[in-house]
Amino acid sequence: MNFEPGDIVVADLLFAEQIGIKRRPALVISNSNYNKNSEDVILLKITSSAPKTKYDVLLSNKDLKKGNLKTESSVMADNPVTTYKKMIEAKIGKISEQKLKEVKQKLKELYEL
Repeated sequence: MNFEPGDIVVADLLFAEQIGIKRRPALVISNSNYNKNSEDVILLKITSSAPKTKYDVLLSNKDLKKGNLKTESSVMADNPVTTYKKMIEAKIGKISEQKLKEVKQKLKELYEL
């Protein structure tokens, strides 16, 4: 599978405590060149929980170019994970360019870029 920034995937990801795995949606944030040349992909977890920090970005079906979400969700920009491509089960959508810009802006704020 080839991945691009903005793709929404379903992957088996470690819990924040690094104990246990949960299958969940996530947003591909690593660039296309990295994704082509690495066995890994960098993702931001997507949760159906309400935003908990100022770095969470609301995500609804109107923000998608492709696919559908089961429920309004949040992209957790402060919770990046790196995972093997083999841990990704499927691509289920793609966010709009405008929403991807919003996520990137939150990353810039978080990392003071």
